[in-house]
Amino acid sequence: MNSESKKRKKRTILALALLLFAAGISALYVYSRGSCSFLFCRLAFDYYMIRETKELDEQSRSGLSSTYYFTSYYLNGMLSAAEGTKDERLLRRVMHMIDTMISTAQPFEDHGRIYKVWRPFSITADSAVPRPNLHYTFQATVPIARAAALIMTDPAWKAKYGRSADRYVAFVDQSIIQYWYHSQLKDEIVWINPDLFPIWNDNGSNLGLIAAFLYRANGDRLCLGISRRIGRAFRSKLSPAKTGWIWENHTIPVGSDTDNVPGSVGNQEGVPDTSHANREAFLMTSLYESKILFTRRDIARMANTLTDTLWNHSEENPSFSNYLNGSDKAYRVYKEPGMNGSIYHGWALLGGYSQKAQRVILCVLKAILKGRDNPSLERNASSYGGKLGLCGHLLKNWALLQEQKN
Repeated sequence: MNSESKKRKKRTILALALLLFAAGISALYVYSRGSCSFLFCRLAFDYYMIRETKELDEQSRSGLSSTYYFTSYYLNGMLSAAEGTKDERLLRRVMHMIDTMISTAQPFEDHGRIYKVWRPFSITADSAVPRPNLHYTFQATVPIARAAALIMTDPAWKAKYGRSADRYVAFVDQSIIQYWYHSQLKDEIVWINPDLFPIWNDNGSNLGLIAAFLYRANGDRLCLGISRRIGRAFRSKLSPAKTGWIWENHTIPVGSDTDNVPGSVGNQEGVPDTSHANREAFLMTSLYESKILFTRRDIARMANTLTDTLWNHSEENPSFSNYLNGSDKAYRVYKEPGMNGSIYHGWALLGGYSQKAQRVILCVLKAILKGRDNPSLERNASSYGGKLGLCGHLLKNWALLQEQKN
C-alpha cells in the first residue's frame, strides 16, 4: 500500500470515528434531554428497573389483589417514566405486566352475572358470601386505567396500542364500575356521604382516580361525573394552612386508625398522616391534568404543603413530617420522627408544578443514593416501588416543567 493510500485510509477511519462520536453525543443529548439531572434520574430509573425485574414478574403473576395493591406503586412510577420520556419500550414493559395481571383474574358470579376479578375472596362484615377485596382491588386497578389513558391520549401510541387500551378499559369497567359501583354500591359513592363517612376515606380517592383515567381514555360521561363528584367532595374539605392545604384538621379521633396491627398507636395527631395523603396529592394532580377539576393555583398550593410544611428544609439530609400539619408524633407503628414521611407515590407528582418541589424530590433521590440515613429516607427507599417511583415521577415532572417553559 503506497503512502497516499495509507493517508486516505487514516482519514476514512478518523471520519468514521468522528461520525460515531457525534452520533453518540447526539443520542446522549436526546436520552438526557440536555439536562444532567434528567440524565441522572433516567440512569437511576434504568438501574432500578433492572434490579426489580424479577420481583415485578413474580408479582404480576400472583393473581392476588393484595399483591397488586403494592405492584401499583411500581406501575405508576413506570407509567410516569414512560410519559416523561416517551420510551415505547418501557410502555410495552408496563403493558406486558398489565396483560399478565388481567390474565390471572378469576370468574366470579354475582346476581347471575360473571365478572373477571382477582382473588382473594373473603367474607366481610358486609357480606356472608366470599367476594373480592374492595380496598385492594381499587388501588390495584388505578395504573391499568391510567395506562389506557396514557395510550389513548398519545396519537402515535393510540394508533399502535389502541386495542390494548380498549381491553384495559373493558377490564376496569366490568370489575370496578359494573361490579363495585353498580352492583355492590348501587350507584352511590358512599365515601362522599358524610353520614356514612364523616372523615375522608382513601377508597374515594382511588375511585376518583380510576374514573378520571377512564374518562381520559374514552370520554365516558358516567366516569366524568363520578370523578367530578369525588373531586368536589374533597375540595370542600380543603382549608388553607400557611402556604399549603390541610383537610380533616383535628377531626380524626386520636388513637383511631390502628389498622389492627400489634403495637400500633393509631393516629396520634388528629389530622391526616403524610403517607396516606399521597393518594389525595395524586388525585388532585390527575383531576387537574384531566381538565376535570382544580386549578393550577390549587396544585401549587398543594406543592407548598410538601415543601413548606412537611419538608425539613435540608437538601443534604431531607426528611418529611409524619403528619400533614408538620407534626412528628407517632403514627401506627411508625414511631420515629419522619418514619411516616413517604412521598414517593403521590406527593412526588407535585414536582411537575413546582420547581421547588422538584428540587426537593431530587434531593431525596440523591440522598438515598449517597447512603444518607434517616427514617424518612429509609421509608422512601425501602417501600414497595419507592426508588423506582421517585425516579419515574421526577422524569414525568421534568417533561411537564419543560412544557410550561415552552
